[in-house]
Amino acid sequence: MIEIRHANIAEKEKTYKWLCLSDTTQMHMGEPHYPESPIPDWSQFQDDFEDFYYLESGRQEGSVMIIQNGEDEIGCLCYACFHLKPDAAELDIWLNEKKYCGNGYGPQALKLLIKYLTETQKTKRFLIRPSEKNIRAITAYEKAGFSRSVDKEKTIKEYLENEYVDDYGEGDYGFENTAVLIMGELV
Repeated sequence: MIEIRHANIAEKEKTYKWLCLSDTTQMHMGEPHYPESPIPDWSQFQDDFEDFYYLESGRQEGSVMIIQNGEDEIGCLCYACFHLKPDAAELDIWLNEKKYCGNGYGPQALKLLIKYLTETQKTKRFLIRPSEKNIRAITAYEKAGFSRSVDKEKTIKEYLENEYVDDYGEGDYGFENTAVLIMGELV
């Protein structure tokens, strides 16, 4: 039985290492498989994951959360809302070791996060955008209840605030290489 909890500012470097320096990193970013999504250094990570993601005061905008299985910390979830229309959240997940992959932890953690956001922030719509090449992640997201958008461009415009479409609309892998999966009510 897994649980999720908010990460605190003292855990920021640990979550960076899990995302960018673990044996799972190559599964979603960097050379050779994901050259369009280079691995950020510590400074770039701090720019992308501003402190509000680790502070209680920032939880309306987004948060990094730790996934735990008993005493074992197995990875992170992240949600971001600051760039989206009301009642929506963009989700992300990364596990810190390959040994945790393929055990159903990802879909379980996403379901817990969705329940949390639905109950605490009244979120009704969810977006997740992996690489089109990351079939394993897409399958896990579908197990959690997400479905592929049939019109990526329309979906992005339905979720993102207009002022953020240019900066965030292409996703991490570029528009053509980013899968768009959604859950919940459409606008």
